[in-house]
Amino acid sequence: MKLPLLAGLTLAFIAIASICQAQQTDVVSSSGSNYDYHDAFGPSFYTKNGNEYRAANGEPGPKYWQNRADYKLDARLNDVTNEVSGSEILTYTNNSPQKLGYLWMNLEQNLFKLDSRGTIIVPLSGSRDWGRGQVFDAGFKIKDVQLLVDGGGYLPVKYVVTDTRMQVFLPQPVAAEGGHIKVKIEYSFIIPDYGADRMGIQETKNGKIFQVGQWYPRMCVYDDVSGWNTVPYTGPAEFYLEYGDFDINITAPASHIVVASGELINRDEVYTAEQQARWAEAEKSDKTVMIRSLKSV
Repeated sequence: MKLPLLAGLTLAFIAIASICQAQQTDVVSSSGSNYDYHDAFGPSFYTKNGNEYRAANGEPGPKYWQNRADYKLDARLNDVTNEVSGSEILTYTNNSPQKLGYLWMNLEQNLFKLDSRGTIIVPLSGSRDWGRGQVFDAGFKIKDVQLLVDGGGYLPVKYVVTDTRMQVFLPQPVAAEGGHIKVKIEYSFIIPDYGADRMGIQETKNGKIFQVGQWYPRMCVYDDVSGWNTVPYTGPAEFYLEYGDFDINITAPASHIVVASGELINRDEVYTAEQQARWAEAEKSDKTVMIRSLKSV
């Protein structure tokens, strides 16, 4: 069953992972804590002077910019080996005033490697016990990284993987203020049985249920505050990411139902006539219409 999804819209949510380092003080209470209410309620917001990119109150300035990442993703699920294999074409637009000679990308699946930072800092008996001691061929397998060049061909480029990040070196910098580049990546990974809250496999009498998150190499944010945001992913964090459009094709066994965000554009290929009728009803209804339920296939 091939199920293309077209998300002609920006990402549904964006959450900023804030990495905070507690300030150590000499104030120690009778309980032995380093807590200091002066630090807890100190002025921690809007302490920077304004500039042309960001005003002093935090609002965008007259020259505020964000870079953009658009993705064309083709992914296939093997429900026997628990493997996802994919092909990605990334179109990256550099709206910053600086030219960029390399790109940084997130490879969150590398969290599940036994030597990842996240595995090392979180004990196996901890409350966020992703993997639960599972030993398997974890992490992204980056099979190929190529740059689309003028004339329609592709040029292999050098890259280096460091923990949950990948740096892609470009033969020519991406021009500032609107320059763009296309990168093609071939990859695969094994889905962990249990992983970092949003990944895992549940065995049922009717087969496997897969929850798959962070399933493609994703651009790191480049901004005017920190430059490249390349904080390693260690599990207990959310996402800071660029806006963009997604054109997605997911191929799964015919016995599976794929649930994802976006607009389904080939429902006549993957839904029965009855399911298509329910879909049409749902489009016109303010009430919930079950397209497929336990009682009605």
